[in-house]
Amino acid sequence: MQRPNEFTRPTMQLALGRQKYRCASCGTPIHSLGESGRTHHQFGEAVHSHHVLHIKLGGDNSLRNCVIICQACHYNAHEGGNYTLGTCQG
Repeated sequence: MQRPNEFTRPTMQLALGRQKYRCASCGTPIHSLGESGRTHHQFGEAVHSHHVLHIKLGGDNSLRNCVIICQACHYNAHEGGNYTLGTCQG
């Protein structure tokens, strides 16, 4: 079941295509979404979707507000670089 603050799979696929199958942050090639993204990721990382403008600040789940990024880039976006803590919640 999809949570209210999550992007749909079609939205994530469109965002990934828009980004030419690269992380929107670091540019690493991305071949698939989620945990399956680990298989071909240069550093073995999962692939996450990210809200450009967070839901709490008025963002929505639209394509224009969706970017696809590496797990480390996602932690960096939310935790200011402390991605090794692994506490990112969204």
